[in-house]
Amino acid sequence: MRYRNSLQRATLRPTSPQRAPGNHLHAMVIPWPAPPAFFPLLRLLVPFLLFWLMLAASGWAYTFQNTGLYQSYNNLSAWANTLQSQNPNLVRVVQYGTSYQGNPLLAVNITVDPAADNPNKPEFLFAGGIHAREVIGSEAALKIAENLVNGYRNGDPLYQNMLSTRDVWIIPQQNPDGRLAVEAGRSDHRKNMHLYPGQIANHVTCGVDLNRNYPHLWNLASDYVPHETYRGPSVLSEPEAYSLWNLLHDQSKFSNLLASVDFHSGATTILTPWSSPTDYAQHQNQIPLAVRNKFASLAAALQQKTGFPTDRLTYDYYGTESDSLFEEFDSYSMTIELYNGGNPLYNVDDYFQYFNPVDAAARDATVKKAVDSALYLLSDAAFAVPEPATLVLLAAAGLILLALVRRRRNP
Repeated sequence: MRYRNSLQRATLRPTSPQRAPGNHLHAMVIPWPAPPAFFPLLRLLVPFLLFWLMLAASGWAYTFQNTGLYQSYNNLSAWANTLQSQNPNLVRVVQYGTSYQGNPLLAVNITVDPAADNPNKPEFLFAGGIHAREVIGSEAALKIAENLVNGYRNGDPLYQNMLSTRDVWIIPQQNPDGRLAVEAGRSDHRKNMHLYPGQIANHVTCGVDLNRNYPHLWNLASDYVPHETYRGPSVLSEPEAYSLWNLLHDQSKFSNLLASVDFHSGATTILTPWSSPTDYAQHQNQIPLAVRNKFASLAAALQQKTGFPTDRLTYDYYGTESDSLFEEFDSYSMTIELYNGGNPLYNVDDYFQYFNPVDAAARDATVKKAVDSALYLLSDAAFAVPEPATLVLLAAAGLILLALVRRRRNP
């Protein structure tokens, strides 16, 4: 191609391959593209993003303290005593023991005239906090108590009937020592704080898993002392477990345990006996068919309240509280796993948000599922309980019938 002048030659001629010295291969010289318009902004953002990544890696995370969403254990006594003083005809607070480190174990009894021993009223137990890091279970138990009291005080016939015919027990915190460790920032702690040989003080290995310390197949639970599901040296070896066991065997307080729920988190499911999958597969025939059907009916109704399935977890576990209460008292005892944060447990910083909601809306929605579950179990739809007037009439009819029978036998 011929060019008219040097300017045309410079502007129209394609870039020529440049020959490397001593080499007959040619490489094209490609012009460097102009940087995009946002490039200066990106250069400013990169150091900022790196700073936040370094901050996250340095240990910042959600904890009990920085969420500010949950009642502390140290406020529990004041909360319970206030509830009792404002509602003496409905509430009594019972200290049923002390923890390994000497902290009070508190139960809140809610019923009409709680000081009276009324064996005709079936008992219901709602408990949380057996695992220290599962804070949402304790919060749920607190809200169930408040809901029952407020509903009765507001004159709601549903609540008035419940508390006239049923004896409700609330245990918000079964593991005070472990809970205090979580509140201090150890979000991964699960067990109590009873140090055994082979464990490290103030470490996640410290303590006994209280939900492996109860009688049902305790011998099959983990005996590896550092493990987070360590069962303890013997059945009910821990004061937190045997104190509750003693309370439930106190005939002046419990003589007719009908149903109980132990609230947990880390999953979202409803577990009925036997909760361990292998245990259920091998021993479900120990449970009478009518009882299994009743459990299935209750679980199906609770599934509608919560949206949770009734599948068992994928691993075996023994020595649990709910299975042991069912075995000991023939009660409809079960576990409800309330929450799973959906984040992988890469390190300690992930634990709190894995087991507990970290925003108010999620917390309230989770607590509502627990409250709705409790209200259903306390309703006539779950267990029909005659009102006191009906009980009196039935008792009178029974006495009359007994008198007639005796009269016929002794003319």
